[in-house]
Amino acid sequence: MPRMKTPRKKDKFSRPESSHLEGAEAVLTPLVMAGHAVLSKMRLAKPYRPAALDQKIRSTRTRVEARLLSKAKAAGVPTPFALAVGPYDLRISRVGGKTLNRFDLASVSAEIWNLAGRYLARLHKAGIVHGDYTPANLMYDGKKKESLVVIDFGLGSISNDTEDFAVDVLTMKKALGAKACASFLQGYKAEGDAKVLIAMKEVESRARYVDRGAG
Repeated sequence: MPRMKTPRKKDKFSRPESSHLEGAEAVLTPLVMAGHAVLSKMRLAKPYRPAALDQKIRSTRTRVEARLLSKAKAAGVPTPFALAVGPYDLRISRVGGKTLNRFDLASVSAEIWNLAGRYLARLHKAGIVHGDYTPANLMYDGKKKESLVVIDFGLGSISNDTEDFAVDVLTMKKALGAKACASFLQGYKAEGDAKVLIAMKEVESRARYVDRGAG
């Protein structure tokens, strides 16, 4: 994977478009790179952290995210391509469609939720924790062969801990209604480890106990 050079004032290989999206962790800027639509994901500096620590965290997370994207693809999970990596900037291929959270979730087909479960199971089999597996990080475009694409591995990690995987499953479960959740869990069960679903119920029970105690 190529390393990005420090951009000059005019980069003939890429040019910014008119808009960007700023989140808590990073700024996403649409670019055209060698004639292809890409996104630049620049991790923002956190002024509350010591500068050296902040630089290390942002650099490490950028490199880890690039690796996770490649590892996920190898596991059979559609993701954007990681095209280039800078110190705090990751350039990825742009994916068409809309994130599932922008749809009426009840209108999304059972097949799509089932596929979302299968994809998460494949990530876990490859030792990948997504870290924020929700409808907001699943891109859907019914016009394409790979209609569902998993995005944003910015909080992801490598792990073999069953409970880490269980939290991934529970995060999605909390975002879904009963019908969609049933299809999602069915998909996960079809390709995933049953121990993860057992651990998910245990984590969920602990969370409920804490919530009741806090009240």
